[in-house]
Amino acid sequence: MNRILDTAAATTLALLLLTTGAVPASAASYKHGRENACVGGSGRQGGCAPGIVVKHWHTAGSKTRGVGWVYASTNPTAGNRAYHARWLYQRPGGKLTAASGWKRAPRVEGAGFMETHWGRDGRTGPQYPVHTKICVQIKETGKQACINLK
Repeated sequence: MNRILDTAAATTLALLLLTTGAVPASAASYKHGRENACVGGSGRQGGCAPGIVVKHWHTAGSKTRGVGWVYASTNPTAGNRAYHARWLYQRPGGKLTAASGWKRAPRVEGAGFMETHWGRDGRTGPQYPVHTKICVQIKETGKQACINLK
């Protein structure tokens, strides 16, 4: 008897939510993007020194972009040195501002590069206007790689 009442209550709640319009926004109303850039390689292995990947999201027609995830990588130029990276942003007409502190970028085991990241995938993180410049900077080299949010 309880199972029938639970099922009836759940069905009633679902119908109530559908008819009142209190249904969560559909995932289809969000658009997701990925921008990346690679600054010229160095050393024997070439590759990115540094490289950046930014995953962002927005609702259809929005003039802002949510930055969910920022990734930085670089090829080491001297032995097993540790590298440190941070990410920065520059709103249109604004100045370049640090969005994070320096974070260690460890060597990837079995690979010829070092990497680190901030945030998590999905609709998380700070929001910025379209055409905001997002950069990663490597402390030890002073180099940076940048993308513009589209």
